[in-house]
Amino acid sequence: MNTNFNILNKATKTNQYVEKLLVNFPKKEIVLKNNLEKTMFSIIETIFSYNIQTSGRIKEKYLKDLLVHLSMLNYYIYLSFDKKYISKHQSEVVGRYLIEIRKMVYGVIRSENDSI
Repeated sequence: MNTNFNILNKATKTNQYVEKLLVNFPKKEIVLKNNLEKTMFSIIETIFSYNIQTSGRIKEKYLKDLLVHLSMLNYYIYLSFDKKYISKHQSEVVGRYLIEIRKMVYGVIRSENDSI
């Protein structure tokens, strides 16, 4: 359970950082901005859903969904950098957060597979 809390903590910090970046997005880029927000909240929702499940098969599905959301967030950040809405440093900071979260998720997947 401690690992899940760490994942949630990192996801929350990432969410807070991304929210600060969204303030500087142009008004015309509402679709990308909304997708970034939606994906961030989906990540946190998926972590909570994983935590309350008891079935191993469903928990694994939530972990895979979490990996998909992380990949989508990474893509949206790449698009934001490509369109010059965020700086290279800002995209690297978010990238480091995502790498840490992804490593933790793969660790949880490995530990659950080892316990079976």
